[in-house]
Amino acid sequence: MNLNYKRLPLEFWDNNFKPRNVRDIGGYPADGGGITKWKTFVRAEGLESITEQDAAFLYEYGIRTVIDLRFCSEFEKNNTEYLFNIYTKNKIMLVNMPLIDNYDETRNLYIHILESGKKNIRQVFEYIGERLAYGGIIYNCFAGKDRTGVLSALLLLLCGVSELDVLADYMISSVYLRSLAKKLSLPNNALSSDPELMDEFRIYLKKKYQSTEQYILSIGISNQIIAYEKDKFIQI
Repeated sequence: MNLNYKRLPLEFWDNNFKPRNVRDIGGYPADGGGITKWKTFVRAEGLESITEQDAAFLYEYGIRTVIDLRFCSEFEKNNTEYLFNIYTKNKIMLVNMPLIDNYDETRNLYIHILESGKKNIRQVFEYIGERLAYGGIIYNCFAGKDRTGVLSALLLLLCGVSELDVLADYMISSVYLRSLAKKLSLPNNALSSDPELMDEFRIYLKKKYQSTEQYILSIGISNQIIAYEKDKFIQI
């Protein structure tokens, strides 16, 4: 496992960035002997609590797009007008693109997202392909663990990041979400990132589609878009 503790969100915390479960997914060994680029993709919990200072910091960090992966009803309840205003002031585009339309509690949520959310995932990858030319992208859901975790895993696996590094990146959320659990008066482990869920997801993805790239192709993303996104995210 190549987990480098410089990947932890110290730059965000040092700048008093209000959300806690937030981190850049750059710095991981990837295809062709490269590493995933910093300041390209940042994963996060819900961003409705950010301040104007936070939005200015995101711009300085290189972020030009925010993708909120929550249901439309969730998104609309969370200071939407306020968020649009502070992002617009800082020349950042905000878009709500639900990663899935509904939950299915009878199966692994991540596998459910993979299969039932194909249209949604295709739209997200297409939009990423459009927006990477402008700068970095930060994406979030509610806790930054499940829907955000699935998108993070797909992006990292697509670039050849090791399964152990993908799992490690996912599991860090358990630590950072303690503050959110405390805020909601929940036990510390209530928002834990269970490695078994991500392992089941990864094994299912590999068994059914052979590779993440084959899955992305199967949902309608072209080879050209995949190559472009990998080129933007991998530094040789």
